[in-house]
Amino acid sequence: MSGDSELKEKAACVVFDGQCPFCRVYVASLVSKDEHEQPVLSKVDARRVPELVKQLADEGIDINTGIVVIKDGSIFQDASALTLLAKQYPTATRLAGLHHRLLRYRLFSRAIYPVLRALRNLYLRLAKQGAIETGN
Repeated sequence: MSGDSELKEKAACVVFDGQCPFCRVYVASLVSKDEHEQPVLSKVDARRVPELVKQLADEGIDINTGIVVIKDGSIFQDASALTLLAKQYPTATRLAGLHHRLLRYRLFSRAIYPVLRALRNLYLRLAKQGAIETGN
């Protein structure tokens, strides 16, 4: 990716922290292809794409504060990103089904997101993982 317009024109993608097991498992459960095996959602580990993380930072988005979804020229983060994912992308596993269905409700997502972020931060601290470098 080489510029702001390219970031916003990119096909739908979810950018997450691949070192966070909660993020990794949830994103892995999302169906990323349609019935014709065409990609509908890219899954991007922020720790592997520093150039994208920097572009997000240039847009005022700090990946360390939460999951990001880029779709149709818009950037969603935190609870709004989870709500969008839950409404528009099914999960491949039954295990993820209940909380995924609950995340469709914006109020639920907004209420639970701080807990999810705290769990992520606690895990990363215990695992001695640093924050994702934002390039700024």
